[in-house]
Amino acid sequence: MSGNELINGYVIGLIDAEASFSVSVKLQKDLVYGIRLDPAFSITQLEEQTLKIVKNVIGAGRIIKKPGQEHLYVLIIDNMKELNEQLIPFINKHVGLLHSKRRQYEIFREIVSALYRGEHKDPLKLRELILKVYELSNLSRKSRRKRALREVLEIIESRIAKRWGLPGER
Repeated sequence: MSGNELINGYVIGLIDAEASFSVSVKLQKDLVYGIRLDPAFSITQLEEQTLKIVKNVIGAGRIIKKPGQEHLYVLIIDNMKELNEQLIPFINKHVGLLHSKRRQYEIFREIVSALYRGEHKDPLKLRELILKVYELSNLSRKSRRKRALREVLEIIESRIAKRWGLPGER
């Protein structure tokens, strides 16, 4: 086993054990459908050096002190280009080594890829993406959504009705 294979295996193992694949759902009134999806990948560690290794291997992200827990460091990748062109290809190459986070990663990858392609601009695709976001949340014991799925879907539906002048406009 080469040194690169070993370090890549180490990084994938760390991702499988410690990483978070998340997508925030934000209300944004100036958007056509009122909802913005923001994907983010993160790993929190006590030691900054561990995160530097991951950042260097993937070639993306930034390391910050964790807000509210200044003794911890967080590697965050939330730039769409970095997610789509650095993180996803790296994990895809080693996806066979993912075990506990594999389904979370697959859903996250679908969401990021669709957002990158601009599919969220279509209301039906946006609705599908939101369903995937909530499915992703349900896979994590730590995940808590501020808004119920029904509420988010109602926001989109009311914006569609308003935009097209359909009954049910609010």
